[in-house]
Amino acid sequence: MAGINHTGDTGSTAASSTTVIEPSQSDKLTDTDKPTMTAEWHLSSEMRRLEQLEPDTDDKPRSLGVSWNNLTVKGINSGATFNENVLSQFNPFHKSAKGDLKTIIDGSHGCVKPGEMLLVIGRPGSGCTTLLNVLANNRLGYEEVTGDVNFGNMTSKDAQVYGGQIVMNTEEEVFFPTLSVQNTIDFATRMKSPRHLPAGIQTQEQYAQEYKKFLLESVGISHTATTKVGDAFIRGVSGGERKRVSILECLTTRASVYCWDNSTRGLDASTALEYVKAIRAMTDILGLSTIVTLYQAGNGIYDQFDKVLVLDEGRQLYYGPRQDAVPFMEDLGFVCVDGSNKGDYLTGVTVPTERKIAPGYENKFPRTNDDIAAAYDQSQTKAYMLEEAQSYSQSEEARVNTMAFQDLVAKEKNKGLRDSPVSANFFKQVQFAVMRQYQLLWGDKSTMVIKQVATLVQALIGGSLFYAAPNNNLGLFIKGGAIFFSTLYHALLALGEVTDSFTGRPVLAKHRSFALYHPAAFVIAQVVADLPILMFQVGHFSIVLYWMVGLRASAAAFFTFLLISYVNALTMTQYFRAVGAAFPTFDAATKVSGLTFVALFMYMGYMIAKPEMHPWFVWIFWINPMVGILQASHFTSFWFADIIYSMFIHMLPANRPTKSFPVTSKPTSETMFPWLLHLLCHDN
Repeated sequence: MAGINHTGDTGSTAASSTTVIEPSQSDKLTDTDKPTMTAEWHLSSEMRRLEQLEPDTDDKPRSLGVSWNNLTVKGINSGATFNENVLSQFNPFHKSAKGDLKTIIDGSHGCVKPGEMLLVIGRPGSGCTTLLNVLANNRLGYEEVTGDVNFGNMTSKDAQVYGGQIVMNTEEEVFFPTLSVQNTIDFATRMKSPRHLPAGIQTQEQYAQEYKKFLLESVGISHTATTKVGDAFIRGVSGGERKRVSILECLTTRASVYCWDNSTRGLDASTALEYVKAIRAMTDILGLSTIVTLYQAGNGIYDQFDKVLVLDEGRQLYYGPRQDAVPFMEDLGFVCVDGSNKGDYLTGVTVPTERKIAPGYENKFPRTNDDIAAAYDQSQTKAYMLEEAQSYSQSEEARVNTMAFQDLVAKEKNKGLRDSPVSANFFKQVQFAVMRQYQLLWGDKSTMVIKQVATLVQALIGGSLFYAAPNNNLGLFIKGGAIFFSTLYHALLALGEVTDSFTGRPVLAKHRSFALYHPAAFVIAQVVADLPILMFQVGHFSIVLYWMVGLRASAAAFFTFLLISYVNALTMTQYFRAVGAAFPTFDAATKVSGLTFVALFMYMGYMIAKPEMHPWFVWIFWINPMVGILQASHFTSFWFADIIYSMFIHMLPANRPTKSFPVTSKPTSETMFPWLLHLLCHDN
């Protein structure tokens, strides 16, 4: 093992041995060492054509390097996060005291310059995903993050406004399953269309369609354009094709820094290699900074990268040039069998059942990750790579690239969005989000049809139960029950929004990290899309129930009742969406929504009369939106002259004179008030 000096007694343990790598030319990544496999990707020429679709950049690349030093990340120990008991059921926000902190990443350092690809490997639980999260500037969920992370010469705080240019593709595929493949990509490309269009492109829509077409062709899924994305319950594209859709949606951001978390999971070997070649081509041609974690990287994939970082339980065992990683481990006494998987070899050196020890190293090879990390600390590779990581953010290259990057990103954004990570203006965000809402409904037509048919059936059943209520005091209770049923039914339908909010929350979080749109645009789009749907739903329900029950036969009264019911449906829909958005878990949201729904309909003045409510809970009556809905519906829908007349007639003593106002006569507005005046003024 040339080039290695081992000091210490041959029979000493690994803890007392010291491994030093002498300085060599291989420590530096030269142009000849850099992978040169871009031409092997079948769409490299198309990628260069796509580069021409980029807005006029004055030959300035939109590049941004990433460097980090002494990065340590801590989170709450998994054992301290499980606190389910009787008392925890009354803590829906799941706020608790901090438990024991676990170090997930310990003192990591590194640098990825524009045009470089870094492979982060490690066994599950080593901290690979956490490292990518922090390098993608996503720190939410971690208790403590220390150390420096720089994007060009910007700090992590300064880079927050460029969230859409520093993105991460997670291991899980998160989509709206009823949306088709082309609609999924369409939405993202439209949101990311630049303000200044390149030569030959007339509109932003044309740009979005050209980019979508290239992306679908790049991974060979053009034939699935009209197929639903699907999930475990809805039939759609295959698992491998769904993974490719996830990759493409990430690429629509046209970011400068990409973090890919095990993105080849679910792909066959040839497709995975083709995907990594595509990433290699885009990195080279567009000057991207690419960081990838893979748990199963074949040698063909492994050879595409410039640098390798090996993690084990948060410790950085090796970080340096890709071609030096295996020789480094071999010099420590670990055997790499010819033809074996290099990635698996590097992650298996700390596993006693996987590693193989070279003859003569049985008593001095490093046995733990701490021992390997100690050997790496004394190597010339670490000295060189650490110096690069510490100096890059202060270099002239980083300064120039950052300035060009900031100028180009600012040119792409619409006016008034210079301090926002999104590219499209707010009106377009809402417009495209509304279009997507209707595409989602169209993709799940059966659910919509069943819901409307069920609403009609419920109206017929309710109308038959309260059919032809008489216009007297008996009809008062029958009609009151019908109006209560109408108010309650629309609120019950809205209760399903709690479930829907949690179904769409992961997609919203992903799109927010991609800076596709502001969450407020999504909320407004939901409301706008609801307007005609709820109008149709409330309309056919109210037409059937209102006229079957025999409420006030007046156009003004009916349309007022229809408007009140419409407002009720909109109000309760937004209320339950707010409940779903307010709580961290579905379990907590369902508890609160169920409890508040029962409280609202019990204290709306029908089940319990206002004077009979307990003083401690009467405040529910005053804040209950359904109270006003119920009272307004009663006031609008009753023949009050008939009801009041009948009530007062039953209050008359047997000897009360009614000669002037016979009971059998039907009261009118002309006779009602004189009759009431006579009644009130008559002596006992």
